[in-house]
Amino acid sequence: MKTIYKLLLGSSLVALLFSCHKEDKLNVKIENYDTFTPGVIDEWLTKNFTDPYNIEVVYRYQRNMHDLNKNIAPVEEAKVIPQMEIVKNGFLEVYGKIGGMPFIKEYTPKQFVLFGSGDYDPDGSVKGGTADGGRRITLYGLNGLNVANPNVVQGNLQVVHHEFTHILNQTRVIPPDYEMVSVGNYYANWTAQENTAILARSLGFITPYARKSVGEDFAEVLSHLIVAGQLYYNNIGFVAGRDAYTKFKRKESIVRDYMMQHFFIDVTLLQMEFQRVMEEKYNSQNYRATTAWNNNYFDALNWDIREPWAVANTVSSKQRSVLTPILNGFGGWRTKTVQFKFASATKATLQITFGNDSNTYAAYYDFTLARLPSGSYSIVKSQTQGTDANYGNGNLDWVLAATQPLITYLGSTSFNVTWKDDVAHTLPADYLKFLVLTDSNDQTASLLGNVSYKKY
Repeated sequence: MKTIYKLLLGSSLVALLFSCHKEDKLNVKIENYDTFTPGVIDEWLTKNFTDPYNIEVVYRYQRNMHDLNKNIAPVEEAKVIPQMEIVKNGFLEVYGKIGGMPFIKEYTPKQFVLFGSGDYDPDGSVKGGTADGGRRITLYGLNGLNVANPNVVQGNLQVVHHEFTHILNQTRVIPPDYEMVSVGNYYANWTAQENTAILARSLGFITPYARKSVGEDFAEVLSHLIVAGQLYYNNIGFVAGRDAYTKFKRKESIVRDYMMQHFFIDVTLLQMEFQRVMEEKYNSQNYRATTAWNNNYFDALNWDIREPWAVANTVSSKQRSVLTPILNGFGGWRTKTVQFKFASATKATLQITFGNDSNTYAAYYDFTLARLPSGSYSIVKSQTQGTDANYGNGNLDWVLAATQPLITYLGSTSFNVTWKDDVAHTLPADYLKFLVLTDSNDQTASLLGNVSYKKY
């Protein structure tokens, strides 16, 4: 049987060999089936990206533009223009306004590639984007884009700004000092269960992903400073603890210096312009003073209106009337400071210090804070007060006589909480510096405060 099998196999090969030598002509017309007629989307992209910025946007599916070992869905056509409007508004025009058109033309990617589904890795993580060769940004997961949700837009732009940071780093290297801030704590296996957000932050990383490498850490810091904002960044570092906070602020300092030294870009200006875009175009609430209040970002409000910051700003007659008795001093003692210090979003303490050149005393009053259905806030003296000497001083008749007008006024109304000016009309030096409590029953009455934030 083996011999018969071999003979049959041999004869088959001979027949196949002879058949391969036939020279029949193929009557087939070779055509390029990848051609297409440009439509409305292409015209919009040409007008808004190709012509002004020399940027190509690839949205028609091309398998060679993602990992060939993965199945990734194409982006829905209905998502293309909304997505690229986000890129234009929250990235190109932000950097264009602060860095100028020469910066945009030299450093921004020359190609954006869009895919509909996420890029899933074997470890369970999902890429939102990649940066390649300093010239391409690829964005994934766009079929879930919801432009009506400002948080979705913010998350989308987080990816764009993160990936663009990689492109900047490919042209100007990360300073060696940056790696030394968290040396020994980078962790390539960043998706491991033990790499929690709490652990990562305690080590000085803004996210668990930042631990993956120095490059990812740097990109996470800059993108969070711009997109999540300064107050979010500060608070994450503060909550993480003293050692972590020091690392957060050191990294921020290096990133800010890097952007100024290499690109002449002030990160604060980027933050302000990004906030303006998110508020005006996408109705984001994330940068409002009420959000900072609710998230307990504030440390204290300085209400000493004798200081230069108050002289340089407008202080209402109501604020002067309730603070002047305090600032005039108590029983011959000089008033040194007046602060409204936040313990949480629902509790604060009015802290007044007084004395002479040799001695300092304090008077404390606790207040309960509540957000009302109207969106305004009530500030009422708490029924239960502390028992230490500072609270005792607050109950002295000659002290209470001066503080009672302010205490009574605070409890008699509610207040709308805002920054002194909207971001479009704020000077960089005043950004996030002044908070206004406006009487909800009298728009001419307000309390202006110089804000300080929690730090170590």
